[in-house]
Amino acid sequence: MKRTALHRRTPLHSHAALTRKTRLPLVSRKRARENRQRAAVIDRLWPGRVTQCWRDGCPRLADDIHEIQTRARGGSITDPANLAPLCRPCHDEATNEAPWAYEQGLLAHSWEAA
Repeated sequence: MKRTALHRRTPLHSHAALTRKTRLPLVSRKRARENRQRAAVIDRLWPGRVTQCWRDGCPRLADDIHEIQTRARGGSITDPANLAPLCRPCHDEATNEAPWAYEQGLLAHSWEAA
């Protein structure tokens, strides 16, 4: 079947997309400020960011800065005590709530202090 103008799908809110003069920001001003503060804390704690993964027994270098208590659980992304450098595999496991992350203090519940 040949598509005509009547059969063409239009995106939702297409009128809003056509009339918007400015683009929406990717992050809010508050989140952008927090991200700048977090970057400054990370640069101060780990200049050059070449450091060992903090998981006990892991020989790799850290790739990511892990939040011990996530924002969803009330943690701060700018608190130095809430940040830990982890390699990507360890960070993925910790994010998926591996038991070792709780045992080593690299993951905290909302009722625990970071």
